[in-house]
Amino acid sequence: MSMTSLAVAEIATTDEREYDNWLATLTQATERLDELQGVVVELRHMCALGDVVQSRQVLEVLARHRAIS
Repeated sequence: MSMTSLAVAEIATTDEREYDNWLATLTQATERLDELQGVVVELRHMCALGDVVQSRQVLEVLARHRAIS
């Protein structure tokens, strides 16, 4: 294998790893966004149903959706 072929192979491998890392990050961000949208929907529903929403209720929703630890 020539030096040029080796260099091209290294670049292709690096680019594939970077793409895979980028894709994994994007997938995780999408999943997290879906979870947070669920939190927003539930909190909006709670606020629409009652005049007063207690902090405890908000924290329970956040914990249930793993929005807080």
